[in-house]
Amino acid sequence: MAVFGKSAEFDTSQDSKVRAHIYRLRQRLETFNAGKTGMRLQIPKGEYRLLLSEESESEQSADPAVDERQTRSRQTRAWVIIGLCFGTSAMIWGLLWTLAWSTEVNAQQPLSSLRQTSFWAPIATHAKVPIIAASDFYMLAEGGPDGRIARLSMRPSIRSERDLSDYLRLHPDEYSKLHDRDIHRVPSSVAIAADTVLSLAASVRPDRRSGEIIPVSQISQNMIDTRSVIYIAHFSQLGMLRSPILHLSKFEPGADFDELKDSASGETFRALTKDTSPKNANGYDYGYIASFPGPSGNQVLVISGIEDPALNQMIRLISNKRQLDALSARVGGAKAFEALYRIGVTGGLVFDTKLLIARPLPDDENREVQPR
Repeated sequence: MAVFGKSAEFDTSQDSKVRAHIYRLRQRLETFNAGKTGMRLQIPKGEYRLLLSEESESEQSADPAVDERQTRSRQTRAWVIIGLCFGTSAMIWGLLWTLAWSTEVNAQQPLSSLRQTSFWAPIATHAKVPIIAASDFYMLAEGGPDGRIARLSMRPSIRSERDLSDYLRLHPDEYSKLHDRDIHRVPSSVAIAADTVLSLAASVRPDRRSGEIIPVSQISQNMIDTRSVIYIAHFSQLGMLRSPILHLSKFEPGADFDELKDSASGETFRALTKDTSPKNANGYDYGYIASFPGPSGNQVLVISGIEDPALNQMIRLISNKRQLDALSARVGGAKAFEALYRIGVTGGLVFDTKLLIARPLPDDENREVQPR
């Protein structure tokens, strides 16, 4: 209540703000503690407690040089620990052998059948590894004229440093209250989805290289022009993505975060996932995926949802070859397409997924894209 300016009625189960900030703080503490010995501050996973504790033996043995992709394998971690037991020189040779051994084992594993789908085939065959672009929110630092920051907040109309400058020119009375600290927040649901997609991308490529996760705010023009990009975002954030998807799509964000519109039919789709009463626990969310060619033989994929249930369900859908094949059949095998799904939700659990709209998108590389 003190940190986020919320009342006692604030429901953390309906708003991920606290969980997202704790997740980010936990990650920063782990980064700060990496390679250090002695007492350290920690936030146990699944808890909000701040503990002062001694590092464990497993933490003392951890080697920060181990590639993140290799540490996903339990066998690799075990061999690294064995290598560390033989001293500095033996550790280096043991680690090099471990990485080579792990790569060889991965190369022997069969490729995922997902690479045969029209959705994943461009990722599997492109020369360069993809970028997994995780949507992030621009955070405003709010404080007083003394410069001290009281809290961080998000405003739909201020999504970048440039937006803040424009806003302050029109509202000079808030110049001493709003500050830019170059802080961005990645929602926990987007971060988890990005990690899953990272593994899926590796499973379809012959080289087993998964790519890298980069916040959308850090994506460069060169990345968009030369590498395949897999965007992961809530639909309300698609307008911030450095991608022409909203110029091609017939969908657009609605009046608020819970709504999207189909300009082709004029129909509005609104997520209703929060229980209005104990007797009415059913609701709906809407998921969205799209795919279209980029300017240099690369591919742009978009995975989105109005709220978390739909976003999570879209991740499950792109992991299912049968459903991807069914979608490809609906769009006639088009290389560029978009699709909208209605997700039935009961008590926060998904019970139904229905494809509502599936249509091709223009894929002419020489098309002239006009801003809306």
